[in-house]
Amino acid sequence: APIAASSHVAVGASAVGLRRRARVGRVARRGIALLAMAAPLCATFTTFVARPGRVVPRSAEQSVNNVDSSAGVPFMLRSSVFPASGIAGSAALFAAISSPVAATELPPAPSGVDMMPEPEQALIVIAIFFALAVLTAVVVGPFFRVLEKALPEGWFANWRATWPILGAFYMVAGVSHFAVEQAFEAIYPPQGTWGFWYLPGSPQFHVEWSGIAEVAGGSGLFLGAIAVGVARFFGKEPPAWLRAIPSFAALGLFLLTWAVTPANIYMYTHGAQMVGLTPGDQPIPIEFHVVRGVLQVLLLSVLWGYYNSASSAEKDDKGTVSAAE
Repeated sequence: APIAASSHVAVGASAVGLRRRARVGRVARRGIALLAMAAPLCATFTTFVARPGRVVPRSAEQSVNNVDSSAGVPFMLRSSVFPASGIAGSAALFAAISSPVAATELPPAPSGVDMMPEPEQALIVIAIFFALAVLTAVVVGPFFRVLEKALPEGWFANWRATWPILGAFYMVAGVSHFAVEQAFEAIYPPQGTWGFWYLPGSPQFHVEWSGIAEVAGGSGLFLGAIAVGVARFFGKEPPAWLRAIPSFAALGLFLLTWAVTPANIYMYTHGAQMVGLTPGDQPIPIEFHVVRGVLQVLLLSVLWGYYNSASSAEKDDKGTVSAAE
């Protein structure tokens, strides 16, 4: 009996030991699995938050020169491999912070503006803004009036009704600010450009807020106009607040287009390119900037024209209601 009892005890002890070892093994395996799951998260955090890695090149011989002059750390730091190793990313970030990187000058632009003294560069930038404003005023005013009279009755009004479609393009452009963020950061003017550009905030910040604004404004213009059209299709007059959404969205996009114009001018004056979207191995010809300038004038004219016509129609409706009362 004692032998049997001791054997039962031994067997029970061994069973308990096996269960403990199995439990420890399961805990160890779960710990390893958690570490394996955490590693990509750490790498993702390092990639998106710390942004370690290399400076994104415009081409084999050109580099983006977006550098924070106060800290000496490039804004365009990115990882060349995704996901990057968390340890390697942290080491790269520490190296970037501890040893400032000097700005790499862009080669001379085809326009030759960047080779001029900064006061002359500033005058050219101001002249471009002035020319865009004058041409936009001409198109919105005399040109649109002449065009409306030249076209058969109702054609211009029908064409104007399609202008909110531009909102869809702004929505796509806004999403691209995040899908290809590096490309937009590459054309953000660095501090000191033209001798007067010292706008606070990093390129990443300005690319992201403008992308959000484009999505919001584009949605208000495109989807707001659709909502107004659907209501009228079913014979219901939309409320004033709904009619105002596409109108004010067009005004917001008009102002936003002016706000992001310095990036386009920087491409012209300094030959900057959108990494991955423009041919980095050769300069962008001046003809491209001329065509884009003409299209920008037309875009500004359409946005302001839509806002102006919608506001005028709203005032006419209010005047009609007041007269009826």
